[in-house]
Amino acid sequence: MININEENIDFAHEVQKLLTARGVDCSKLGISNDFVSKDENIFVTCTDKDFAFTKDKDLVPFLKANNFQKAVLVSWGSADFKVEAYLNGAINVFRIPVVFSEQTLARQFYFQYVLESVVQKLPNLPCSDENSVKLNSLIKKIAPTDATVLVNGPTGTGKEVVSNLIHHFSNRRDKAFVAVNCAAIPDQMLESMLFGHEKGAFTGAVQPNKGLLRAADTGTVLLDEISEMPIGLQAKLLRVIQEKKLMPIGSSEEIEVNVRIIATTNRNMLEEVKMGRFREDLYYRLNVFPLNTLNLSKRSSDIPTIVANMMYKMDSENEVKTKFSENAFERLSKYHWPGNVRELHNVIQRAIILCSNGEILASDLIFDSSEDDPGANTADALAAKFQHSIPDEVVL
Repeated sequence: MININEENIDFAHEVQKLLTARGVDCSKLGISNDFVSKDENIFVTCTDKDFAFTKDKDLVPFLKANNFQKAVLVSWGSADFKVEAYLNGAINVFRIPVVFSEQTLARQFYFQYVLESVVQKLPNLPCSDENSVKLNSLIKKIAPTDATVLVNGPTGTGKEVVSNLIHHFSNRRDKAFVAVNCAAIPDQMLESMLFGHEKGAFTGAVQPNKGLLRAADTGTVLLDEISEMPIGLQAKLLRVIQEKKLMPIGSSEEIEVNVRIIATTNRNMLEEVKMGRFREDLYYRLNVFPLNTLNLSKRSSDIPTIVANMMYKMDSENEVKTKFSENAFERLSKYHWPGNVRELHNVIQRAIILCSNGEILASDLIFDSSEDDPGANTADALAAKFQHSIPDEVVL
């Protein structure tokens, strides 16, 4: 359980709001409260700018007395952005280079970066946009059921992340989660991988294979890009969903299987049905509970949160972290993001390489496409950036 020190009411309220938006449970805790729990507990608090762990004699006894295994302390208004780790990482002090009272995109990024440390072992959706928060609520509502889910959205909008969350919030969370990309596997091999085969069923079948559907029994199977599944296999999948039975290749007997099906697609499935590329009966079996993921440009409020999630992983080994300027976030928010979150990841990786003095500026952001110049080449833009930044006397 995550417990927030409520002595600073504004800080505690915002932490609780941001964690709830991510789908993470938490509670407020007064410093004088008598709190004892056998579960793993995390203590989150706001501390003074001049806080020094080596001089504080009360923190560790308090954490031990209340059975906290981890503590996250946030110090606002520091010159640098860094994390001080003590007691093998059990206590982390985040020095944040903005003040708490600021209401900027950069401040949102730093706040969410701190929360990454808090939720890193918990299933959550890094988000803050109203549309994404609603999606998260739907995920938590549908997850405990066994309803089949169809996740529809453009490429790079996090459909697999959503699918993973449904599994992690479900009653099957301790069972297998198997993801299959229907577009990446040849037709005959896909049938064998999903439904299994008997020994000698075809050339090369020297031993039986029970298949991924049976391997995930009592768990969850993600069928990524379901629209690419061959029409012949769709009938077999329909029987698995309707009757909870499958027939391996080369077998004459059906086998019962208990799996939850989650499917994703980036296509208009009704159009696929009309064109005869997808079975209508299977579509309606999959579409029990549809979820839609949106283009990043339609939920730009998520950008600081997603960047924090990325930067936390990329910067994990460094005590002094990479700062992010407000003008950089303003530029990120105005971009049209044709490649969605995948393109954002590319842009952030480039910016970390290109930035100087440990801070990412707007000039360090090189995008994959340009609204002003659709024919712009990313490699040329990177080359121009390097040429501008290196000394004249350096000869390549």
